[in-house]
Amino acid sequence: MPPTSNPLIAYHSASASEPARRGVTLRSILLAVLVSVGACVWVNYIEYVIHASRMTLSHFPMGSLMTYLTLALILNPLCRKLAARYALSPTELKVTLAGGLVGGAIPSVGLTGYFLGAIAAPYYFATPENQWGEFFHPYIPQWLAPRNVNHALDHLFEGGPPGMDIPWEVWYIPLAAWMALITALFVASTSLSVILRRQWVESERLSYPILRPVLDLTDREKPGFTRRFWIGFAIALGIISWNMIHYFVPGFPQIPNIRWGPWVHFERYFPGIWTRINMFTISFAYFANIDVLFSLWFFCVLFILRSGILNRYGFNASSTYTTTGEFAWLQLGGFVTLVGWGLWIARHHLRSVMRIAIGRSAPLDDADEMMKYRTAVLGFILSTLFVIFWFWRAGMGIGVACLSVLATLIIFLGVSRIVAEVGLVFVCTPIGQQEIVTRLIGPRNLSGPSLTVLAFSNALTSFGKGLFMPSVVHATKIADLCPREDRPRVLTAIFLAFAAGVVASIAYTLYLGYTHGAYNFNDFPFTRYSRSGFANALSKMKDPAVETSIRPILLGIGAAAMSILTFLKYRFPWWPLHPVGFAIAGISYVHFSTFSVFIAWCIKFIILRIGGAALYRRYIPFFLGILTGYTTGVGLSLVVDIVWFPGAGHSIHGY
Repeated sequence: MPPTSNPLIAYHSASASEPARRGVTLRSILLAVLVSVGACVWVNYIEYVIHASRMTLSHFPMGSLMTYLTLALILNPLCRKLAARYALSPTELKVTLAGGLVGGAIPSVGLTGYFLGAIAAPYYFATPENQWGEFFHPYIPQWLAPRNVNHALDHLFEGGPPGMDIPWEVWYIPLAAWMALITALFVASTSLSVILRRQWVESERLSYPILRPVLDLTDREKPGFTRRFWIGFAIALGIISWNMIHYFVPGFPQIPNIRWGPWVHFERYFPGIWTRINMFTISFAYFANIDVLFSLWFFCVLFILRSGILNRYGFNASSTYTTTGEFAWLQLGGFVTLVGWGLWIARHHLRSVMRIAIGRSAPLDDADEMMKYRTAVLGFILSTLFVIFWFWRAGMGIGVACLSVLATLIIFLGVSRIVAEVGLVFVCTPIGQQEIVTRLIGPRNLSGPSLTVLAFSNALTSFGKGLFMPSVVHATKIADLCPREDRPRVLTAIFLAFAAGVVASIAYTLYLGYTHGAYNFNDFPFTRYSRSGFANALSKMKDPAVETSIRPILLGIGAAAMSILTFLKYRFPWWPLHPVGFAIAGISYVHFSTFSVFIAWCIKFIILRIGGAALYRRYIPFFLGILTGYTTGVGLSLVVDIVWFPGAGHSIHGY
């Protein structure tokens, strides 16, 4: 009898192969939502209560990565052994990953920390000395921010009495108004990601380096779990575990430059180098293009030399750490040119998308997308118009609102493009949206209501990280790896993960605030950054100095330099410098990663010179092991902090 004729054998064969055939299912959508909610709650608890590592600083949030890898590498293989038919297929795991990425961009240093801090700040931090009541309160509509009725905001920041319920009555209307704005920004981000997906993936062939190691880890059928993998795993976990002994024995020697690297300064006028060896950054950077890695550290070295010389001659070109003030506009010129050039080379694609959207024929098919191009174009236009309308109703002038939305979208698009092309997990924009709008128009030309709303909107780019658009761009790439007919379901998973994550994060953050006191979060976005937007706006109201011409000049120089570098890169294949390195050189998150990027470049350069692409592929498992071991080590440290050091945790993950 042939083996397949045995019903028992045939049943087991079908059960074993079923997960491989399964597409985007209802349970995968529910898991995407659960991973999003779990990441939001887990991150808020770790950062606000335990005071341990910052879990959402990177564009692959550690909270999401930890939750997802636990599912993909532990729970799902265990399920495959015990009951194969309940195991998740590769497609289902990818849907879960997409939801986790979107959810990971929401808590703390993603959305809710900045957003809740910004709307609570103007009434809680107002004092007779800072004159916020005189300068801001007359311009804040009733629906824009909660009032300190019955000490509602005092209890949020300082903790309420035992058994106190959250005073939802002061939060309902502001939360509803802001959620309408945030949802519109999410729709605009998703629509723009769908419109540009084919151009980035197929025409420009962006590599999305931060997805590659995680997708390799997801597929247990690949021969990735080799001896090299376990060596990398043991090195990363061993280093973190060794340094954790210091938690219990303060005098115990640590392996240096792992948890916190010292700054090295060559001379007092020159910015320093952050010498932390960040295994998280290195493990992702190994998958990036070697020319890009070289350009990142090369332009950072040029930034240090340029800034040191200019500082020596009396120009305020940088702080002791990163680019600051007027000279950040040099990088902004490169950043804006990067976005403009990307749209220019996509012009034929965008023209075809518009032709399809208006019902005309075009050499393009939208059957591969999560949503139809007509829906995406309409969604982008309507959501953008709504954001402009929202800002106008809040008090902005219509021209200021248009420029503010344009600056926000440039930040979203630029950061997303850089992360998708470069593979850096720590990236932000040179200058925030509030500063761009204020300086381009001039404080003298801005009304009090416009400056007030700009102070609120300072929270909408997540300290220049692009809010959730980088995550949506990568979720769109993940959808491209799913079966064609199931991709609209991935869109459903993304939207549900976003909605559930936002609700869970806001509710849990407010609960923790009224229970523990938000000021005890020791959280940069909720306390210090939330005040900075209003402090900057107040300084412009009190002293609207005449703008100098140096900023437009530096903006133009940056744009010209970026244009030349872009021309050289596209005109001469041998040109080694990638222009993106110039656009982000000296920016805080990027500059903090320079030393680790340099290490990754050295390793990859040596491997390619010795053994070429074959040797590079052989060492992929090693860096997968580094990433997995590092993530496991961070998780182990969190468990130790929860058990032995609650409220006094140890920050071992960051840039």
